[in-house]
Amino acid sequence: MQVVFQTRFSFFGQSGWKSAHAGNPDLLFDPERLASRMRYFEGVTLESLAGQTDSRFTHMVLTSTLLPEPFRSRLRELCFDVLGEARCRILYRPEGSAGQILRDMVQQLHADDTVAQVVLDDDDAVAADFVAAVRFYGRVALQDPMNPKPYTFLSFPRGFTLGIEDGQIGWLSPRYVPYTNLGLALVGPGSTRRNPYMTSHKRIGERHPSYMVTHMRPYYLRAVHGLNDSRALASDERLTDKQIAGIFPYFPWLARHFPAIRPGIAAQ
Repeated sequence: MQVVFQTRFSFFGQSGWKSAHAGNPDLLFDPERLASRMRYFEGVTLESLAGQTDSRFTHMVLTSTLLPEPFRSRLRELCFDVLGEARCRILYRPEGSAGQILRDMVQQLHADDTVAQVVLDDDDAVAADFVAAVRFYGRVALQDPMNPKPYTFLSFPRGFTLGIEDGQIGWLSPRYVPYTNLGLALVGPGSTRRNPYMTSHKRIGERHPSYMVTHMRPYYLRAVHGLNDSRALASDERLTDKQIAGIFPYFPWLARHFPAIRPGIAAQ
């Protein structure tokens, strides 16, 4: 099974709900905004992929032909330096449908493969064992004799909101959203006409075969900051130091952002 993460990085096109800057190229490609997005992409998204316990995945990054230098070069350097050129594919495309572009590329590269297409926004993160989880539950789903369809969606509803203020990670709050697009995976043949970005994720349970993995543990981090490209809601509840220490095993890189919290405090 091929596991393919799909990320839109400042893509100017058709890709669902847009903030004001996502629909305005002057705002979308503002250098200050791009610099901040690049920091989140490096320090949150790529950080979580670099630490996967199962490294058998690829990362497809869709961006715009309008993306200016030096951000083009920086995006390429980051992806290749962190994950390696063999695991990254950066797509520069003019305005269009993000879902169709990503679907066509999967069909081109993996027409004869079984593929798990995973949504990963450019400021969000997945748990260190997420690839392993997708691979395991993907196999289970594909072997289900009661599903007449050749594909299945995997939903991981439990995670955390990651609060970023003044460019710094500062807090976390619990998040449980069935059929969230965070870590949403479409498992099926690479030749499928479907793509997670072309699907109303809130209605997947009504319209598509699916599995929901609801273990009492997190699978993703949803970043919230002043430059979100999609609606960002957060609970008022904040994790205590002990609770934060308890999620370090799933997101080991987070410990560097909370140096005052001892990792072993959760077991005390």
